[in-house]
Amino acid sequence: MHLITPYISNIKNSFAVLLILIFSIYIHSTPTIDGKLSDNEWLQAKKVLLDLEVDPGRNLPAKLKTYAYLYNDNENLYVAFEAFGNPKNIRATTRVRDTAWNEDYVLVVLDPFRDDRYAIAIGTNAMGSQLDLKQSPGSDDEDRSWNIFFYSAAKINLNGYVVELKIPFSELQYPNKDEQNWVIGFTRKSFEPGLETIFADFKNDPSDQCFFCASDKEFNLGKIKKIKRNNIYPYLTLKQNASRQDDEFSSDSPDNEIGISGLIDLNQSSSIEYAINPDFSQIEADESQIQINDTFAISFPEKRTFFLEGSDMLKNEIDFVYTRSINDPNNAFKYINQGEKNTTYALYASDENSPYLAGGTYNSFLKNIGKSKVLLVKNDLNLGNQSSIGLLVTNRDYDVGGHGRVIGIDGIFNVKTDYIIEFDLSKSDSEEPISDIFDTTQIFKNYTYALDGESFSGYAKQLKIRRVTNGSQTGFRYKEIDPEFRADLGLITRTGFKDLNYWQSLTFRNETGFRKIYFRASNQNRYDHTNKKIRDRLEMQLFFETDINIKGNFEVKRDFSEKFKVYQFGKQESNEFWLNLSPSERFSFSINGEIGDRIGYNLDNPVIGDFSSLGFTLRYKPTDQLRFDLNYDDAELKSKENNNIFFEGSIVRLATKYSFSNALSFRVNIEKNEFNDNYFLESLFQWKPDPYTIFYAGGSQYFDENNDNFKIMLSQIYIKYQYFFRY
Repeated sequence: MHLITPYISNIKNSFAVLLILIFSIYIHSTPTIDGKLSDNEWLQAKKVLLDLEVDPGRNLPAKLKTYAYLYNDNENLYVAFEAFGNPKNIRATTRVRDTAWNEDYVLVVLDPFRDDRYAIAIGTNAMGSQLDLKQSPGSDDEDRSWNIFFYSAAKINLNGYVVELKIPFSELQYPNKDEQNWVIGFTRKSFEPGLETIFADFKNDPSDQCFFCASDKEFNLGKIKKIKRNNIYPYLTLKQNASRQDDEFSSDSPDNEIGISGLIDLNQSSSIEYAINPDFSQIEADESQIQINDTFAISFPEKRTFFLEGSDMLKNEIDFVYTRSINDPNNAFKYINQGEKNTTYALYASDENSPYLAGGTYNSFLKNIGKSKVLLVKNDLNLGNQSSIGLLVTNRDYDVGGHGRVIGIDGIFNVKTDYIIEFDLSKSDSEEPISDIFDTTQIFKNYTYALDGESFSGYAKQLKIRRVTNGSQTGFRYKEIDPEFRADLGLITRTGFKDLNYWQSLTFRNETGFRKIYFRASNQNRYDHTNKKIRDRLEMQLFFETDINIKGNFEVKRDFSEKFKVYQFGKQESNEFWLNLSPSERFSFSINGEIGDRIGYNLDNPVIGDFSSLGFTLRYKPTDQLRFDLNYDDAELKSKENNNIFFEGSIVRLATKYSFSNALSFRVNIEKNEFNDNYFLESLFQWKPDPYTIFYAGGSQYFDENNDNFKIMLSQIYIKYQYFFRY
């Protein structure tokens, strides 16, 4: 028996060691992304309290408790949120990705380079609908079209809700270093305190030109395994068009297209994207806009996936680059590099159906001119402190002859703690093609708008200076665009003018009642290229937010004089308002309107008339899956002398959407446009389990109303399938 005892003891010790080893492995296992916050999964995580309310209050104690947990291995970043609150007050529905920004959500904010050149935010709403965005200094709005692949899960519980995220490092660009130190922050949006409120673990200072860039806590992530992406996205589309000619409705032969696009990582900070015979068609139609009194081309947002990554570098108040001007490319290549100090963006495309835009002082000309080759290069040098300087070069060569080139520099500088200086200076060199697409005799300086092969060059310049303190902003802007300036890859519709603007704004914040009150006054002076004043305007704006989810905005505009072409006009007055009521998750309502004086720019003999407009948006969500959006906009201009109607009409749009899950949805849009005298019907079945895998099936039809009968005039049905492979 004494001989056996030592062996029994050794077995017991070995068994104990084995249990300890198994338990150690268990508690160090990576978290399971299931929306359940198990303590053992996050024991090794760093715990952060979101202790500040940053909007509408500025850096006040947070009214709700929120914890974030951060953990990583060498391939993934793991983040969890524990958002406390009354679950009955949570606003969240089942939605496809990037559509839940007006609901309760949480986001992790990442700045891998720690230099404020940009920040990315990744998260979900309280029901798991994925959200991601990118923001750079100087951009007032976040780029919500930016997408990456990540894993997530969310669950609402008795104490609030939990969100868990798993973000592959291979989806992100970061410094080429062995040891990774990133700036990471956390935010939460909630409606429980009585209005839309943002909580964070970092302060929001008045001079911040990028809200998400203000995150300031540094985390050591150790060594990250370098995994290069090689993504391939083959696609197949099937479509058939039909139209009515001479009262006969006929269908074209079915058409099919096969193409491929992809992404190749050169290293962890640079990549190449390519597209061969791409399907860059936009599945969902743009919402109609009232254009009957516009004399300039209008813009629509870019929604095509290929052009979204890196688009934040191209944003500019002068619109030197408008990627939707690359209308129908048959191939395209893009290179992006995030260096230690420099960020580089390069794009080449061969466009089959290119627009040609010629801007003017009072109107613009826009027609398609055929094939072209496009080249674009943008390089930004990061200076730290949310400051940078950049170089832009664009070139477009038309197959019919002629070209358009732009070279320019731009910059934004944070000076001391409260001054922001921005500038742009660009030169264009244009050689017109010879074409009859512009049937006009209008001239600018010594040149004609008709495309007759003329060559000319011009400058565009802008200087903006702002002083921003807590509750106050004072600003000045000078902007000048020569009549000869053209950006063939941009959307510069107005040229031959100089703007001189001044403004002053004040912001008041309270903890109850009117949580935020914002007042702004501005003086806007515009001159033509000969320094003759063509507009003198004074604007005053009052915006407020209350603690019962009501927002409002009122604006008063006074034009003391305005010149349009050869016509000189005197005083004009107009008043605008906007109100938004969002009492619950299920219902929201907004209304806007304008009444006052307006020039009828498109009349044969322009005069000042009485203008009025009214619009409203009604959103109703009877369930977490079903949503109705009703939009109405009308406008009317009539004579001051005899009340004759110069124009009137309305656009009504009803959008119905049912989400089976966060990846699968069906929508139907119905629109009546009195300005175009037609009806529009659009239906779309969409499956999008990740940013790269897509299945669409749908159709769109235009109808004309004739003697109380509807006749279909145009029709298209389509199917698209794109799959995601990674090697």
